[in-house]
Amino acid sequence: MQHDVPRKSARYTRKGRERRTKILEVAAATFREHGFEAASMSQIAALAGGSKGTLYNYFPSKEDLLLATMLAGAQDYTDKLLIALDPEGDTREQLALFLAPLLTTLYSHKTAQLLRVAISVGGKTDIGRRFFDVLDDDIWSNVAQFFKAQGERGRLCQQDPQLMCLHLRCLCESELIPLLMGAVDPWDSARVDQEVKHISDIFMLAYGRTPPKQS
Repeated sequence: MQHDVPRKSARYTRKGRERRTKILEVAAATFREHGFEAASMSQIAALAGGSKGTLYNYFPSKEDLLLATMLAGAQDYTDKLLIALDPEGDTREQLALFLAPLLTTLYSHKTAQLLRVAISVGGKTDIGRRFFDVLDDDIWSNVAQFFKAQGERGRLCQQDPQLMCLHLRCLCESELIPLLMGAVDPWDSARVDQEVKHISDIFMLAYGRTPPKQS
């Protein structure tokens, strides 16, 4: 995903990409530890081993840097998703391939910390809207296409794919607020596996179609 501001050509070099990755790693750790307001661009630049001018060359504002760290955290998941969703594959198997990395990422300690930072500035910036716009473009639009294709193949009910995505998102995010409030612990692999089956069962009960019996 490349949704940042346009970058100078030097940033596309291997060294430039490595520097950008380092900046994002440092920024994510700094935001999680100190919060948005307390974290400074000077501090992040120093920890990343560069100057504040270089940092601003990559990210024109602290808001853009926070957004980029959030998007970077979703990158691995998005890559896995784009590979996993096969419109001709078994619906339940594809759902499992989709849900496992999503829930693992969403209910991790690091994600919870970073989301708390984003929420803390939600009333002052448009970071939240920009982040969810990217998720809709890069993730959920692909899921909607998958649902549409599965419906055309008779494996899912032919309902509004966007509504199906909304219902699946609600199932996936049902314990996100308790996690952010510290009321539940981050999920381990066993809990993720359990919830993948649970969510798949509910979704297929609502939208699945039983294949016709062979005569």
